[in-house]
Amino acid sequence: PRRSIIMKFNFQFSNLCGTVYRQGNILFTPDGNSVLSPVGNRVSVLDLVNHKSRTLPFENRRNISRLCLSPDGSTLISVDENGGALLVNFHKAVVLCQFQFKAKVLDLQFSPDMKFIAVTSEQHIQIWKAPPLVSQFRPFHLIRTFTGHYDDVLCLTWSPDSKFLISGSRDMACRLYSAEPIKGYLPITLTGHRNHIVGAFFRYGLKPGMDESLYTVAKDGALFTWKFVPIDQDEKGRRFGVGRSFKKRDQIEAISDDAHWIAKCNVVMVKKHYFQQNHAKVVCAALHHSNKISELLVVGFDTGVFGLFEMPEFNMIHTLSISQKRITSVAINNTGEWLAFGAEKLGQLLVWEWQSETYILKQQGHFFDMNSIAYSPDGQLIA
Repeated sequence: PRRSIIMKFNFQFSNLCGTVYRQGNILFTPDGNSVLSPVGNRVSVLDLVNHKSRTLPFENRRNISRLCLSPDGSTLISVDENGGALLVNFHKAVVLCQFQFKAKVLDLQFSPDMKFIAVTSEQHIQIWKAPPLVSQFRPFHLIRTFTGHYDDVLCLTWSPDSKFLISGSRDMACRLYSAEPIKGYLPITLTGHRNHIVGAFFRYGLKPGMDESLYTVAKDGALFTWKFVPIDQDEKGRRFGVGRSFKKRDQIEAISDDAHWIAKCNVVMVKKHYFQQNHAKVVCAALHHSNKISELLVVGFDTGVFGLFEMPEFNMIHTLSISQKRITSVAINNTGEWLAFGAEKLGQLLVWEWQSETYILKQQGHFFDMNSIAYSPDGQLIA
């Protein structure tokens, strides 16, 4: 008798192999044990503790250029090169909504209280209401749009209390915005850099009287530290415009008495530091709040070298060359022990434990096209 042949057509996507990083930013999950890496138009999740990897079952229309994960790790937003976004329930890996931004997104960030999402839109900044984890017809609601920059906005960072937002632009300036409208408050402009801004960060536990409150990093390797000074104590700033971010007394008096204390302060430049890397350009930067006293700052250069510094003293902990091409993305896990790096040109993804100076993960995809693959006899391995 003739044997019947049964063919299976219910194939399901399982995993994406051959490469670990393509472009865009790298993220750690809130527990610090896994890395999210954009691979083409998909997202791969690498579990560094259990040594496993999986690729989420959804895909964008174009290659992903930006990822954003909520502070509790429940909501993931992936944005492609044309501004097409997917809202994903990260734990269930289910797409809740598709959305189209009107411009290319260079950065987007959840606020720490998870109420808002800040999105770059060319030289503007849009504040959206954070969507819920349920399927809705219109989960994205635009609240307000900030203006003031003269070129593309490159980076965004929320204050720890989600009240203020600092932006860095290609016009070599940073601006400090209030997330909620404050009567009489005008955004503060921080100038002085001579190249476009790579990163702008708030210090942990921001409060009045801190010697250093803000850090700004430029492409030319300049790191400026800033502090908030009450208008009554800022005689030098009012006279000479230190940091070029001072406000007049009548502007301060127009602000309501119950406004946030930052709204009643000037921002004054305190120190200038420079990364001495033989004229190498800074490509990416990340700040980790290790404790209430100090922070860890990681910067990636276009020479494939990264530097780790202790702030605010600007003490260099260590530098290392990890790639032959520029480092395009850097991230720090929640404990500050692991540093993740991505090199777009070579498709490299590395995770480095800086205290023991060992690699947790070191992988690189194919530089050119693949021509053939083969299974092992037991079907467990593929080459």
